[in-house]
Amino acid sequence: MTHPDGGREIGRLLDRLVPELAAPPDRLPAVGRRVRRRQLRASALAAACVAVVLLGGAVAIATARPDTNGTAGPQRPVAGDCPAMPPQFASAGNSGLPSTAPGNLAPSGAVRAVLCRYNPVPELPRGRPGPPRRLVLTRDVAGLVAVLNGLPAEPDIDPCGQIGDGGGYLTLEYGDGAKATVELANACGFVRRGAITRYQGGDAVEAFDARFTAQELAVARPADVPPAGCVQRLTSGPADGRYSPDPASDVWIYTYGQDHRYLPVPLAVVTACRYVRGPDGNWDRTRQVTDRGVARDTATAVEAAAKTAEGEIPYLNCSSPPKTVDVLMLRDVVGETREVRVTRDACAVVTFGFDGAPPSAALDSVLDGLLGRPR
Repeated sequence: MTHPDGGREIGRLLDRLVPELAAPPDRLPAVGRRVRRRQLRASALAAACVAVVLLGGAVAIATARPDTNGTAGPQRPVAGDCPAMPPQFASAGNSGLPSTAPGNLAPSGAVRAVLCRYNPVPELPRGRPGPPRRLVLTRDVAGLVAVLNGLPAEPDIDPCGQIGDGGGYLTLEYGDGAKATVELANACGFVRRGAITRYQGGDAVEAFDARFTAQELAVARPADVPPAGCVQRLTSGPADGRYSPDPASDVWIYTYGQDHRYLPVPLAVVTACRYVRGPDGNWDRTRQVTDRGVARDTATAVEAAAKTAEGEIPYLNCSSPPKTVDVLMLRDVVGETREVRVTRDACAVVTFGFDGAPPSAALDSVLDGLLGRPR
């Protein structure tokens, strides 16, 4: 898929998906913030649970699917100079919430913002499958600073409803070489720079992510993003109805507040793989197809199916295992990778990571067009 229009298509996608943010942006109602924080905590818990399983299978996955972590997209995040571990925070409920010193959380005049994001979201004491991501923002840093300084000095609800002590680092850089680092306490919803503390820290994460997404979309080159490959075999996992290896998830852009989309940016390339159960009880790959032309239709079908996900469920707890399992390896225009698995016969279900959704006729149609109808 080439772009003879000189990138105008990406510009139109950018305008539709992530419009330029004003500085400072409008404040959301308090109830909206509470909903986003609940979703943030739920996402964190799910990510941490996935991390436990991913840690044990990381080497096997990397060997079987080396291109999942290959160079792609306009900026491939790396650990860089990020500390190996996130900042530590005491978790003692409301009694442990810090008071704040006077002054602005973020000094004005920053020209760059560097976020050390620990993947998965590290507020639970779980193992981590890889190094932190180092995300560099140069787009509308002044607007980000305004959001940071607009965060309230007092919490509006109990921000420590979830026990945890992890977070991340957001370093503001200035033209004269000075730096100011804000520590993010994701679990307890506050951020701090030295003794200066602010609350509703999820708004800071959202503000960074919205600008970073817009920045990356502006320079994305979909035709240069390589496809992700599938593993050769799926085997029964340690839990009922799950497969090994675990689904691929190589994602560094989170979109709390951006409509909570499963696919926050457009897809660049789709790889579809079919697995058929053999006499040994495992599922072997029988076909693999890569296609860029179906990216839009696939994204529409995947997004609709994701909205019906019912959470982590024992989705294959049935008397007979499925014969056919289809897999979609999705690469978006900035090079992130997601994997969606679809059982096509017995116990039909669509799975996003470990969340299950009912069968999707639209998604089945996409798979049939790429792989043919299951026999």
